[in-house]
Amino acid sequence: MKTTGIKVKIFNSDYNLLGDNVEEVQKFANYVDTIMQRINYQSPNTSAESIAVVSALNIAESFFREKDYRSLLEKDYSNFLNDNISKLDELSANIDKVL
Repeated sequence: MKTTGIKVKIFNSDYNLLGDNVEEVQKFANYVDTIMQRINYQSPNTSAESIAVVSALNIAESFFREKDYRSLLEKDYSNFLNDNISKLDELSANIDKVL
């Protein structure tokens, strides 16, 4: 894909970013802006720097929660597959005995 310049607004500031997918970059920028605006609404006298740090921590927390959840899903799926492979092996062995 072609990398293009994308202008976004985050927390009342304009940024010129590069990306392959304009819609995706805008979606990410809107997500960050929404979090920053929410934190600013909850703590209106907080500096922009503090709002950025708290926003980054919130995003990091969400990322690691999702990462841990995905890891658990992958482990459950792997166990499910291994159990079914064992059952299929057992079934196949029983069929071979009968034949």
